[in-house]
Amino acid sequence: MTIATIRMAVNMFFNFISAAILLEVILSWVMPGKKNAFTDMLHIFTDPFMIPGRKLQSMIAPNLMLDFSPIIALIIVDILQRIILTIL
Repeated sequence: MTIATIRMAVNMFFNFISAAILLEVILSWVMPGKKNAFTDMLHIFTDPFMIPGRKLQSMIAPNLMLDFSPIIALIIVDILQRIILTIL
């Protein structure tokens, strides 16, 4: 494998995670509180990025009615992507 192939795979992975986070946000508006196999699978991919965002939001503004954790998760994903691609 060349470095270009690895960089492309890393980009595809982080694009997938970003799309999954956005899809989870849309589904939370369309089907709030409903659970099925698809949303459970989506949570498997997004929770490692969403949970730190939720913790950070609860430390900064504990009683906020809006959930900014997807935005924080997308920032975390972007930072990780830039770090990994810089290393490669």
